[in-house]
This record gives sequence, C-alpha cells and structure tokens, in this order.
Amino acid sequence: MKKINAFMFFGCIALLASVLTSCVSVKNSSGITMRDKSEAFTIFTEGSVASDLTTNADGSVSWIATAAGGAGGGVAFYFNKDKKEINIGNYKSIDLELEYSPVEGKWNSNAQMPGFCMRILPWDSTGLFGGFEDLEYFDSTEKEGTLKKTIIIPDNFADRIKASSDFDSILGFAIKFNDYNRGNSDGDQLKVTLKSVKLNAKDGAPADKPFDDGLTQDQRGTVVEINYPTHDYSVAQNALTDADKYNKHAFVYLPAGYDAADKNTKYPVFILLHGFGQNEYTWGLSNEGRGGKIKGYMDRGMAAGEVEKFILVVATGVADKTWGPKGSGNSFNGYNVFGGELRNDLLPYIRSNFNVKEGRDNVAIAGLSMGGGQTFTIGIGECLDLISNFAGFSGALFSTAQEFTTKVDSTKAFNGLKIHNLYMICGDADFLVYGTFPGYVEAMKNWTSRVENFESYVYPGGTHDFPVWYKGFNDFIHMVFKDGVQLY
Repeated sequence: MKKINAFMFFGCIALLASVLTSCVSVKNSSGITMRDKSEAFTIFTEGSVASDLTTNADGSVSWIATAAGGAGGGVAFYFNKDKKEINIGNYKSIDLELEYSPVEGKWNSNAQMPGFCMRILPWDSTGLFGGFEDLEYFDSTEKEGTLKKTIIIPDNFADRIKASSDFDSILGFAIKFNDYNRGNSDGDQLKVTLKSVKLNAKDGAPADKPFDDGLTQDQRGTVVEINYPTHDYSVAQNALTDADKYNKHAFVYLPAGYDAADKNTKYPVFILLHGFGQNEYTWGLSNEGRGGKIKGYMDRGMAAGEVEKFILVVATGVADKTWGPKGSGNSFNGYNVFGGELRNDLLPYIRSNFNVKEGRDNVAIAGLSMGGGQTFTIGIGECLDLISNFAGFSGALFSTAQEFTTKVDSTKAFNGLKIHNLYMICGDADFLVYGTFPGYVEAMKNWTSRVENFESYVYPGGTHDFPVWYKGFNDFIHMVFKDGVQLY
C-alpha cells in the first residue's frame, strides 16, 4: 500500500474544499435577492399557468408556456418564502436574468422574437391571471438565448397598485410569455428558465410594513361553493338522457353578517360570467387565502358603506356537457343556450337556497368578453323580465347595436320593462372588440326609451385583459348597489 505524504494529503483536502465550494456556489447561484437578503425562489404554484414546471439543481426554475390567444402562460413567484408582502413604493428597479428557447416544432415561423411581461401581484392576487398590474413588456432580440433586463419601476407605479388594490402591498411577481398580437399561433410553446431576480431599494427606503387592510374578521364576507342541478341545454328536452343531467359548480360570495337563518334580511343578487376559453375559476374568487381581488373590492366597499351588501354568484356560462369541472370554456353552443339554464336552474336555485330579495330590480348580471356578450344577448335579450341591471366588460358583441335594440324592443314580453342600470367598459388598445365599442356606447346612451341609467368608460391603453375587467367590476358594484339610490 502506497503512503500518502503530507503534501498529497493537504492537496487533496484543498481540492475537495474547492469542489465543495463550487457545488455550494452553483446550488445557490439562482434565486431572488432583496435588501442584501438572498433566498431560493418560492413558486406560487396554484397561481401559475405552465407545464413541465421544474426547480433545477442550481436553484433556477424552468417551465413551458403555451400561447393561447394572448393569454400565454407563465409562472408566479412570491417575493418572500414566508409569503409576506413588501411595499412596491420602496423599490426603484428589478434586475432579472432568464434563458428562453421556442420548443422545436411548436413555434410559428412568422412570429416575432419571443416576448415577455413582468407582472406584479398585489396582496389580493390569486396568481398570473388573478389580479395583477403589468410592470413592463419586453422583447428578446434573438430567437433563443439569455436575456438580462433591468426594469425601472415608474414613480407612479405604487399609485397604480393602490388604485387597483387600495394598498401598495405586493405579494409576488410573474413572468408571462407575451403572445398578444405577435404572430404566434395558439399552441406555440416557449421554454423559459428564470435564473435570478434582484429588487433594488430606493435610497433611504424604509422597511417594508406588514400588510393590514384595516378590516376586522367580522367585516369580511365568505365564499362558499355550490353544485346546482341542471342539464345540457344543447339537447332537446324530449331527448335528454341521464348522461345529459348533472350538478354544476359555482362560487357564491356571502356578505359579512349574512345569516342563513335570518329570513327577514334579504340581499340583491349579482350573476358574474367569464369569457371564452375560461370558467368560473377565472375571476379568482376563492374560499382560500384572502379570496381574490373581487372579494377585496366587495369587502372594502361594503365595510366603508359605499356598496350595499349583495350576494355574488360566479358561474360557468357554458350550458352543455363541456362545462367542466374546470372546463375549457370553448363551446359556442354551450354559451348560446345559457339563457335556459340561467332562467330555469341557476336563479331558482339561488332564490331557494339563499336569502335573496324578490323582483327583477334586485338582480344584476355582468361578464367579460364572451360573458359580456352573453350579458347583452341573453341577459337583456332573453331575460329582461328577470333582470334589470347589466354590465359588459370588453363585451364580444356579434350583432349591430341597431339589430340588438330592434330585437329587444320587438319582444312583446319586454314591453314596458326598463333597464335600470347599464354599464360598459373597454380598453382602447383592445384589438379584439374595441372596434364595436364606441358604436354600441352611442346607441345605448341614446336608447332612452329603455335605459334609465347608463355609464361607460374607455380604459386608456387597456387591452383585452383583467386590469380593464377588474375596474369594470368595481365601477359596476358602486354604480348599482347603492341602497335607495339606484336599486329599486
């Protein structure tokens, strides 16, 4: 057996130490740095929309995002591993490094170079598509490679967050694949690996404050889930089989103080619909965590006395067997026949199981995109005898305003029935539906024989996305749910 001299021994120790140091360095080379504190990435799993989500040996995170009509996926992250918020007003910029490459065979050759968006998630966000403010869109200059980017946080960004969520407390961020009007085909895929993120504090910035919205627990509403009996309305009534009948899922928000046993206290009801390719989960209302952005709007508005207490029902506007659970939301037949389900199943179930005020004047319906179209074609066009308050958020409207008003006015069952409140909103950069918006607004404004109270808003720079729709929701509940003012 050969002897190991001291030189060889200490040389081996030094080499081993070097290797170990290298391994530790590699292991900790990726993650998030903030105020001289570095942590591994903490993934907001339920708030992400990606496939093949993987945490790598060096701490970086990889995923595949898929183009979907502008809703290209991505991954959401918490700023802190303990999931505590920070105050975005304390920071001036964010440095990030990521790697990217289109998936072979799944990229339109005519598409622009891969694009990205950094989304900031306020305290009430439920993830990538559940309450956010876009900080910056940025593009690569090569089809694949490494991208290093410093994103400047504008001076007014904290005010934008406050306008959206009342506080500048930030839960996390998301990196989204930008497939909006960039030549990508639905199904195009981009592999992304996030290497590092660093938040740079402003000089002299104070410590981040713990989040507190000032509400007590008894000022917060609750969210429950229901499953109401219905059937496939694309099938003729006399041809229905057991397979065409099912219980359908929806979320219900009950205001603070709601008591099922108190039959003397009743509330207006508001039906909220999603868009094409979506379902009842899309609005982010949840019985977990803080409940999502629209729950925050309702809780704060009601606690401040600005909004009358009401019951919200977030349902799936697809009335055939493709509805779900967590369905793809892409059945035009299902959308078109939703009126039967609304009239015969959903509203009767809500009236039977919750303390709801009587009469059409205490019912509202609204929706985004395709759901906004349903609000007009089904809510007004088929159910005006049941509902008198309506809102379209970037509504997908497929007939002319003249055709629509003529059809409603010629429906004998609707003679003398008024639309008490009608609201419309759309972003002026919404290339999908803004072309029809001004004409409809003008027609609704002049439809004085039918509409008693009309309001509209053009969202500057708004696209076909949730910042527009969240504002629309908040505007509408402040417009309609005012005791003794607009509710009849």
